[in-house]
Amino acid sequence: MKLLLVNALPDLVRSIAHRVDHVTVLASPHRQSEYEGLPSSCRVIPFVPRAKVDPAAILTLRRIIRDVQPDILHAFPPRSLAAAVLATIALPRPPRLVSYRGIAHTPSWLAPSDLLTFLCPKIAIHCCESNACADHLVEAGVPRSKCETIYNCVRHQPQPFSRQQLLERFNIPSNAFVVGTTATIRPVKGTDILLEAAARCVDLPDIYWLLIGPVHDARVEKLVRAPLYGDRLRMAGPISNAGVLANAFDLFVMPSRQEALCKALLEAMSQGACPVVSDAGGMKELVRDGVDGIVVPRENVQALADAIRLLHADRDRVQRYASSARQRVEEMCSPEIMADRVLRVYSRLMGPQS
Repeated sequence: MKLLLVNALPDLVRSIAHRVDHVTVLASPHRQSEYEGLPSSCRVIPFVPRAKVDPAAILTLRRIIRDVQPDILHAFPPRSLAAAVLATIALPRPPRLVSYRGIAHTPSWLAPSDLLTFLCPKIAIHCCESNACADHLVEAGVPRSKCETIYNCVRHQPQPFSRQQLLERFNIPSNAFVVGTTATIRPVKGTDILLEAAARCVDLPDIYWLLIGPVHDARVEKLVRAPLYGDRLRMAGPISNAGVLANAFDLFVMPSRQEALCKALLEAMSQGACPVVSDAGGMKELVRDGVDGIVVPRENVQALADAIRLLHADRDRVQRYASSARQRVEEMCSPEIMADRVLRVYSRLMGPQS
């Protein structure tokens, strides 16, 4: 089996490349260092589609396909998928095309970009980041048999900082109960809901709020300027490799309005933070309410505040949920498990040709 993986997750590529002899990877030049440690038989080729219809990228990909002659081409970002669809037009022996769908909304038959990617009948299988993603494809008319749920992966990283070091970094007392999130803070992430819930918990004396990530939400910018949180709100801004900072949190909160399956949630769970999430998209698939954390209705400020209060008052419950969450993500979202599921899809596609 010959594979061509386009802008695939580096950890997934490593797991696949050690099991399959013929793997070629296309990746952006600035990310090629992330693919270090691959077997010598695995080639990594620069590839940068600048739009969904990029003639230069399409011609480049077509030449690579003719050279490699892959059995399966798995394109991860939508731009790469569009390039794959267009590059395989009229090829005498085109590879089987596989997508990766990480968006939890319904594609439209009126949108040319969707017709060129996730609604294109040339796609043999859509690997979906969660059941929620698959449900939206089915809602658009994609056959259920072409949708395979394959949860994203996260590799547990050794913690470079102690909790105490992180608290000192953010000027938070060592005995604080830290509630926070890591995200590119946009309206869809519901960070304003977290801040409104925080305003209803100001009477809790040892609680601190830590928000990591760039802010692109006017409502959040307004809320953080309001004198609602005393001196207990920390806006850390963007931090590279922020996932390893999650052990600063007692609670990791992701109150998204819409979500496929948040990578920051996987990272926080793997670092031992107790998750509190909305019921948006695939998060409720990973976090079992009352087992691995708490799931609250989206847009419900009071339910989120109540969940924070409940966990603040019961630290044993926090530790129990955090331990279960870490085990849950190890069992469902390791690179090796994701690779197992992806390779089963490839084997199924190769079946009729064997």
